[in-house]
Amino acid sequence: RLNKLVPPRPFPTVPAGVSATGPRSAHHEGKNFITITRKTKLGAYLRRCKDLVLKDGYKSLHLSALGAAIPHLSTLAVSIPEVLPFSASEIRTKILTGTVDVQDEIIPDDEDEDISYRSRAKSSLSVVITIGDG
Repeated sequence: RLNKLVPPRPFPTVPAGVSATGPRSAHHEGKNFITITRKTKLGAYLRRCKDLVLKDGYKSLHLSALGAAIPHLSTLAVSIPEVLPFSASEIRTKILTGTVDVQDEIIPDDEDEDISYRSRAKSSLSVVITIGDG
């Protein structure tokens, strides 16, 4: 039996110096670092990114996705400049592709044997959208 373990995050879920146990609403740092998944709809990400730029005043968005979420991120990266009230010359997009090693647990049928681990590669895409001098 194969158990796919959770891949490492591209950036910490909670920035250094911020309470990890406090409510998410109290976090002001690091809100512009977003990991894209297939579970969340594209409209929710568009709204979130638009609010980060217009309401919270962030000048850069750092978006990251692995594997099957890459097409989701590609669509989002192309759509974000359309919903922001800035000219196309003010918005810069930097795209970085890569590979991340992820671990799988191999659980034997016989309980007397030890669990072993297998490493495999997974595609990653990272997009940084910068507005103005950002």
